[in-house]
Amino acid sequence: MAEGGGGDGDSPMDGHDEVDDGARRFRTQHSYHEVSEQATVLLRHFIVDRFERDSVPGAPRLEDLGQATPEQEEVWRRVGTTLREIGDILDQDRELQRWINSLPTDSPIEKIIAVAQVIFGDGEIHWGRIIGLFYFAYRISVRAMESLLLQNFPGWVNQLIKEIVQFLVRRFADWIINRGGWTAIKEYFGSSNRVFRTIMILSLLTLGYGIYKLNKE
Repeated sequence: MAEGGGGDGDSPMDGHDEVDDGARRFRTQHSYHEVSEQATVLLRHFIVDRFERDSVPGAPRLEDLGQATPEQEEVWRRVGTTLREIGDILDQDRELQRWINSLPTDSPIEKIIAVAQVIFGDGEIHWGRIIGLFYFAYRISVRAMESLLLQNFPGWVNQLIKEIVQFLVRRFADWIINRGGWTAIKEYFGSSNRVFRTIMILSLLTLGYGIYKLNKE
């Protein structure tokens, strides 16, 4: 079910005839800069959305973390519901929550990026792993609130987002571009419930292994 990093393989929905012209135009991303900007908007929205859904006290609002253009916001409008549904599934995995809660609340961002390096260390990439990393960033942000002053927290979250986006763009920008950009997430997970569930199981296992390795260091 995983797809090789940097390859040219087709996604499950390549050739889909029902994508409207606006979606086709929006999905055409040609530069690392576009991929980076939209990744920043997606991860920022994902983290704030889950803060709100979980009613995290004192959590920053979207405007506390920065502004985006209407075009950049469009990517969240197209795939936000899908990311929200995946986050809800990950919330229900008790073993994953146990792994995350075992991490120190003051884990430096460098250690968090080390988890990302373990997750993708085998060279395989698919959307499930990327969104699993998004979810991990959110959960570790909640834990970091226990050890950071509230006035310093928005800056810490923005730095975490920056580091994760840089990691993804440096390694996988070509892969993301080849699949039509970030909006391909919706098509990929919308192909079938079986694909959706299988990819998320694989992502949980990989994310859990990354956290386990971090705890052993």
